Amino acid sequence: MQPVFIGIDLGTTHSALFYASEELTEGRVDSFSIPQLISPGQVSDLPLLPSFIYSPHEGEFLQSDLILPWGSSPLIIGQLARELGAKSSGRLVQSAKSWLCHSTVSAEENVLPVDALDEVTKLSPANVTERLLGYLVQAWNHAFPSIPMQQQNVVITVPASFDPAARAMTEKAAKKIGLNARLIEEPLAAFYAWLSEQEKWTNFLDVNDQVLVVDVGGGTTDLSLIQVADVDGSLQLERIAVGRHILLGGDNMDMALTYHVASKLANEGVQLEAWQISALTQACRTAKESLLIAGDINEVSVVVPSRGRSLLANSIKSRLTRDEVNQLILNGFFPEVNIGERAQKTTRSGIRTLNLEYETDPAITRHISEFLTANQSTPNKILLNGGVFNSPIVVETLAKHLSTLMHNDEMSMLKSSHLDYAVAKGASYYSKINAQGGIKVKSGLAANYYIGVESPMPAIPGMPTPIDAVCVAPFGLEEGGPEAVLSSEFTLLVGEDVQFRFFQSNQSEPQEVGSVVNSFAITTLFELSPISVRLFEGHYPLGESVRVVLTAKASELGILLIEACDTQSELTWTLEYQVRES
Repeated sequence: MQPVFIGIDLGTTHSALFYASEELTEGRVDSFSIPQLISPGQVSDLPLLPSFIYSPHEGEFLQSDLILPWGSSPLIIGQLARELGAKSSGRLVQSAKSWLCHSTVSAEENVLPVDALDEVTKLSPANVTERLLGYLVQAWNHAFPSIPMQQQNVVITVPASFDPAARAMTEKAAKKIGLNARLIEEPLAAFYAWLSEQEKWTNFLDVNDQVLVVDVGGGTTDLSLIQVADVDGSLQLERIAVGRHILLGGDNMDMALTYHVASKLANEGVQLEAWQISALTQACRTAKESLLIAGDINEVSVVVPSRGRSLLANSIKSRLTRDEVNQLILNGFFPEVNIGERAQKTTRSGIRTLNLEYETDPAITRHISEFLTANQSTPNKILLNGGVFNSPIVVETLAKHLSTLMHNDEMSMLKSSHLDYAVAKGASYYSKINAQGGIKVKSGLAANYYIGVESPMPAIPGMPTPIDAVCVAPFGLEEGGPEAVLSSEFTLLVGEDVQFRFFQSNQSEPQEVGSVVNSFAITTLFELSPISVRLFEGHYPLGESVRVVLTAKASELGILLIEACDTQSELTWTLEYQVRES
């Protein structure tokens, strides 16, 4: 059997799976339909798996109601989970991916759902990630038992701004269910999806073109810049910048409509309960999609269920008009801004409920302005990704504002054919070309990176121990490429609290790996944030200095991996440093 190349978009609100195979798809990149419960006892194959997990109460369903093609589970995942969660509070886990990089909550801490009822067992963000991945693996293995996913080439997408801990947790979750998966950034995957649909991409891109990728998902917005370069007479692609983690997306738009309708109802004397707000959000999402996309619909009824014997008799009704949606979505999330504007900050309350660290400024165009200003870029091509861009009026509005923002009337828009699934499609295509060859987007380091190395010397009053800077990763070192090996030996202190200092050059000329900037000239470098850590001592005494050889490589996600290999045993120690944030 020929290898299968699988791409998984483990999204904040939806997950998707695409695959390519000479035998199964004749080399095409195709969508995998995911079986899931859509009502008790009824399973349907859908292109998207809502990333929701619902914990039913005892007696809510018969065991036969929850049987999937490969068996049953006490927890419900997917379409039915989302619908059930809209009707009750304290039982639904959602947005687990964003919790993976929470600043105050460990990815392995059982906190979800944050409003859990007493009888609901809380799950950790890492465990939810594992369960969602496991669900996709079970669905695939049931459909293709002779080619289990654990034996295929799998690529999982993550936000471009994922920190090392969140990336490591995603990899760990994949390994726990038997996947040896690679990771790729979501905006980059969206760009690969566009590439996969072009017979000749050079017909659309030329030397020095810059492509801004705007990926607006359900819960996050990711920004990246890709540049076209001429290398020895041939065009090449290079990713030159990525944005920070922005918790802002389609879910925010649904909530904006929800609170608008709830306010209208409150003015009519109708106060909604928490569970009704969840149901109203689902209704507003449907209304939003109808009013933003369907040109002949000017008004949609919004129905909120109420408690009582008759669901219809006790329902609460309101309306959303096209003008209201345009006002709230277009003006609120895609307003016209000027270059140089930054995302606005608001004064926050000293005490808040435990939840995700949402953005305070909903204006996506302002976040784009901040990103472009920070990178001194004026791209002339825009690639949009995400379900919200299925709306022609949203695309038209954003295109107009970006054209004004960058003073470029000739800016052109690129668009994939499957905005809801492009990230998974691009991941599958990337997996394929990574194995079989094809155009790849180069992503090299933007500076020379150094690690501080102490040079022991006799104690001198008022003289600190000198620190030299040794180059471990040169400018242009390709992310995902081979590791660099330093020729000299060093000693590593284990079993004791120590600090590692990092430096970055202010020039773009590559330095030789292992080259040294001595302590007297170290001020010519820019010092980055240090890492404080206690390294596992293994079989050595605490505080022992171990002879090591250093290697360094850059991962596809911009993580500098420095590995210290013991020269006397098989022990190794790894440091991870996020160079994109430096």
